Amino acid sequence: MKLLKGTLAAVLAATFIVSGIPATSIKADASVTTYSSSGVKVEYYEVAQSLTKKGGIAYKDTGNNYVTITPGLYAKNVLEVKISDSDAKIRNVSCKRDLRYKKTSKIVDEKEDTVTYRFSFYTTKEKRYTFKFSVRGSNYEVKNCQIKINSASPVKKATFGNSVLSTKAGMLGSLNYVTDAKKGKLKVEMNKGYTLNSIMVGKYRNEKDASGNNQPVLYWTQHKNGKKVTLSEEMQVTDYEDSNTTVTESSMYATTVIRVNYTYKDGKTGSIDYYLNKIVDTDND
Repeated sequence: MKLLKGTLAAVLAATFIVSGIPATSIKADASVTTYSSSGVKVEYYEVAQSLTKKGGIAYKDTGNNYVTITPGLYAKNVLEVKISDSDAKIRNVSCKRDLRYKKTSKIVDEKEDTVTYRFSFYTTKEKRYTFKFSVRGSNYEVKNCQIKINSASPVKKATFGNSVLSTKAGMLGSLNYVTDAKKGKLKVEMNKGYTLNSIMVGKYRNEKDASGNNQPVLYWTQHKNGKKVTLSEEMQVTDYEDSNTTVTESSMYATTVIRVNYTYKDGKTGSIDYYLNKIVDTDND
C-alpha cells in the first residue's frame, strides 16, 4: 500500500508539474457581472483546472471572458458562476445540443452567504457556442446570463522551428508530448476574426515554500511573434509529505509553456496553451 501511495503521489506530482496553472501575472478581471433588482451579485468567468502539490484539484481564474476548449478533448477550462446568495439556484440552462455540459460542483459558503457553481463542457465540433442560464432566488430572478464557449481554433497556424504546434493529444504542443529541441523560432498566425494580443512564455523555477520544501513556480515573460524561444533547462522538483516522511520528486523534464492570448471581434478574450516538454535529466546519460 505504501508503494502504491508513493507511485500515485509521483504521478500526481508529475501531472502538477506539467499542467500547473500560474498564480502570478494573470490579471483576473474579465468576469461578467450583473445584479438583481434586490442587489444580489452574479459573476461568471472562465477558470482553469489544475492539480495542487498534494494532488488535489484547484481552480484559477484565467482572466478570460471566453471559455476556450479543444474539440474532442477533456477540457481543463470550466465555467464558474458565483452568486452572493447561498440559496440561489441555476435555472433555464440553454445551449446547442452538440455542446455537452455538466454542472460538476456546488460550493456553499454560509459565512460569506455565497454559492459557487461550476460547469464542464465537451464537444467534437469546431465552433463558437453561447451558454445561457438564469439565476433564481426566493424573491428575484436574474435572466439572460450568457457566456461564450469557444471550441473554434483562434489560431490558424502556430509553429515552433519547422514543426506545427497543436493542443491535440500526440502532437507537439499537447500536454504530455516530449521534444528534443533546444530552441526554435515561434510563429503564430490567427484565424479570421481573432486578434493576437500577446504571446507569453512560461518557465518553471524551483523555489522553497514556507515549510522549506521545493515547489516549481511558473514565471512568464512576453515574447515577440516570429522570434526564437529557448526552452527551459530547469527540471521541476517537488517535495511533499508522505507518512511523516518528506519525499522529493525530480522530473526528467523541463516544461516551457507557450500562451497565446487573443481577442475575438466581439471583444471577448481568451487564451490557448502549448506545452514543450524537454528531457533534461536521466540516470543513464
